[in-house]
Amino acid sequence: METSEKEIKEQETTNCKHHCEQRKEHECNCQEKEKKKDKKLKNKDSEELEEAKKTIMELQTKLMYTQADAINYRKRKDEETANMLKYANQELLLDLVNMIENLDRAASVKAESEESKKIQAGIQMVSNQFKDILKKYDVIEIEALGYPFDPDYMEAMMVGNDPEKPNDMVLEVLMKGYKFKDRILKHAVVKVNQTENTETENKNEKGND
Repeated sequence: METSEKEIKEQETTNCKHHCEQRKEHECNCQEKEKKKDKKLKNKDSEELEEAKKTIMELQTKLMYTQADAINYRKRKDEETANMLKYANQELLLDLVNMIENLDRAASVKAESEESKKIQAGIQMVSNQFKDILKKYDVIEIEALGYPFDPDYMEAMMVGNDPEKPNDMVLEVLMKGYKFKDRILKHAVVKVNQTENTETENKNEKGND
């Protein structure tokens, strides 16, 4: 049976529609795949971006700590250098103090002749000049006589007993002490009053009698 021209056209139309539908379906699938692919790429890009941000933050934190360490190190070095400069003359000044004490002892010896007295006066004048130099370098004598004993500034070499004076008062300065800026250059060697122990001993002795 021969197919009519009309049936052929209908068949072609049907086939064309079917082909179009398949093509549309294929295009839809392709678009869906492309969307999924784009989504995966976006997710991957987002993850990589987050990792990059995290890495940058870690590097910034490390850099911040490194800079802080560098600043602290520089401060410590600056302080060490400042202290070295501040107390650079300490040993020299201590030698000068010891020399002045020797001059003072020589000047305090009892002189018999006029010639000896003149020599002592010259020695005392030199000693005073050196003391003026010490003041320029912030070397100050520690005040001890008549003050309470202070172990931070003094060393007790002898003990005395004067009931008329407070306990632990310095009765005599055996060797002068000096401060250099905020440091102790040399401790004062002193004789300290001790009345409380003597009073206690006297009470114990009376009690035993």
